[in-house]
Amino acid sequence: MELFLSEVFSFPTILFTIPLIVLMLFWLLAFAGLVDIEIFDIEVDAESDADSSLGGWLETFGLNGVPLSIALTLVDIYAFAFTYLARKYLTPLFDGIVSATALGFIIAMFAVIVALPIAALSCKPLRKIFHTHEAVSKKDLNGVICTVTTQTVTESFGQAAADDGMVYTVRANTPNDLCKGSRIVLLEYSTEDDSYIVASEAEVMAMSSTNL
Repeated sequence: MELFLSEVFSFPTILFTIPLIVLMLFWLLAFAGLVDIEIFDIEVDAESDADSSLGGWLETFGLNGVPLSIALTLVDIYAFAFTYLARKYLTPLFDGIVSATALGFIIAMFAVIVALPIAALSCKPLRKIFHTHEAVSKKDLNGVICTVTTQTVTESFGQAAADDGMVYTVRANTPNDLCKGSRIVLLEYSTEDDSYIVASEAEVMAMSSTNL
C-alpha cells in the first residue's frame, strides 16, 4: 500500500491523481443528491463563440452527448491508469538516458493522447442514457409527474427524474417539504435557467379538488 501511494503521488502520476480525488469527491456528493451531475455543463448558444468552441472540441474528441463531469472523469481515469503503469514499467528502461522530469512530461502527454479515444469509446453507450428528445417542446411537459433525486428543492437548486428516466432541473419556493423521493408535478417551464417550477403531487391534487 505504501509503495502504491508513493507511485500515485509521484510525478507525473500526481498530475492525474489530484484531479481524480476531486472528481471522486464530486461523485460522492452527486450520489448523495447534493449536487447536479450536469453542474459543469454549459448551455450551447449559437451566438456564443465560447460555448460553440467548447461543444466543437468535445464533439471532435467524441466526448459529446454526456455530461461534462462524466467525460472528464473517464479521461482522467484512463490517463491516470496509463501514467501509473508507464511510470512503473517504462521509466526504469530510460533511467540515465532521459531525465526523470522530461520523461514525466512525455508520459503525461501520451497519457492524455491515449485516454481521449478510449474515453470517447466509453461515452458512446452512455449517450443513450442522456439523450434528449427535442421533438417534444419543454413547455409541453407541464403536468408530468417526477420523483425528486436531490436532498432538497429550492429556488436555485433541485433535480428530479420522470418515470421514463428523463432527468429535469426543478425549482420550488421555500420553505417546502420536498426532499429526495418526493413526488412532484412540473408546473411551469422557465427559459432563464432551463428549469421547471414544481409543487408536490399532493398539493396539486388538493388544488384541483378545490377548483372542482
